[in-house]
Amino acid sequence: MDLQLEKIELIELLLNTRNESVLKKLRAILEKEHDINLTPEQYEIVDKRRELHLKNETKSYSWEQVKSNARLANQ
Repeated sequence: MDLQLEKIELIELLLNTRNESVLKKLRAILEKEHDINLTPEQYEIVDKRRELHLKNETKSYSWEQVKSNARLANQ
């Protein structure tokens, strides 16, 4: 099934439900999907990379450059 169609159907079901527990369960599922579980070591790596980025000591790309590079890689 097409992903967009699936989303629309789920939205319709959501709009039509009157069951609050369904809404709570769905919210919990969707919020859990966005949880980031990093180890302390991973947080340290992210912090170090952020510091380097803020000091302009690393290469960074605009969103347009990222999209262009991705398109070129797929050719």
